[in-house]
Amino acid sequence: MALHPATLTCLQVFNAVVEEGSFSNASKRLNLTQSAISHRIKQLEDIAGVSLINRTTRYMKLSADGERLYNQSRINIVELERTLASLGNQSDAPLSLTTISSLATKWLLPNLADYNKQFPNQPLSVLTDDKIIDLTLEGVNSALRLTDNLDSTLHMSFICDEWVFPVASQSLVKADCLIDHPEKLFDYPWLLDVVAEKGSDESSWKGWLASQGLAPPSVHSKQSFNRSDMALQAAAAGQGIAIARASLVQADMLELGLFQQVGHAVKMKYAYYFVCPLDNASQPELVNLREWVCKELNQSVKAVKKHLIV
Repeated sequence: MALHPATLTCLQVFNAVVEEGSFSNASKRLNLTQSAISHRIKQLEDIAGVSLINRTTRYMKLSADGERLYNQSRINIVELERTLASLGNQSDAPLSLTTISSLATKWLLPNLADYNKQFPNQPLSVLTDDKIIDLTLEGVNSALRLTDNLDSTLHMSFICDEWVFPVASQSLVKADCLIDHPEKLFDYPWLLDVVAEKGSDESSWKGWLASQGLAPPSVHSKQSFNRSDMALQAAAAGQGIAIARASLVQADMLELGLFQQVGHAVKMKYAYYFVCPLDNASQPELVNLREWVCKELNQSVKAVKKHLIV
């Protein structure tokens, strides 16, 4: 069936209403009158032959058909916008790379000057998101992920394994007292990354202790943070013991000596991958970015790994 000429315009209005939560907010976003917004929604319902939005004077709610149309049309509209943008001069548009906030703060940003020096005409936009995002849907070129999920719909390049281990400042404890006696860590306050603690892998206290044949005590002094880099900062200040990842500590541990390893290093079940859509994997600028990230992150983790006690 051929599309009605007004379908695309109506869909843009419909999506704005859904995303803004009301006709009035959508009218402000699109600079249209509320009457025009209502007319477009009614026109779209007539084209579709179904009710899309159930509304009264007090609330509005999507119908099941409305939910289905919004979920599908949002993907297609975002893809259309990306395609239109790509028709211009691509060299002027920066590449985008998303990764978790702790890795961006402790590894990527400190090394970004080297990338900019090597590729001065290839700007990079760095985005942080601690959730796995849909690269195509969000219009992002690439991602640096710590994962064990090999997605065949994406181009995934293995970078390196990751290692985790407890760290503390020398002002708090002497490493030789604890390395071979993990039970003594119970005597010190713990600095928790609440995201890691939601799981049970080796980067959580529960997971790391399990690798040492121990279970966490039922009661323990601890302080929580929503990011690994914040927990490491607190460890450097002598506030307790944190679980570190090798990728995050090259500068703080090896160069500045802000903290030391106080427990055996354990290899995580997750590893680092450079990820991008299959269609863009051979784009020259993206190949440059991928090769640079893979080389530099691998070297950083190796530099820390050779100093670790496992």
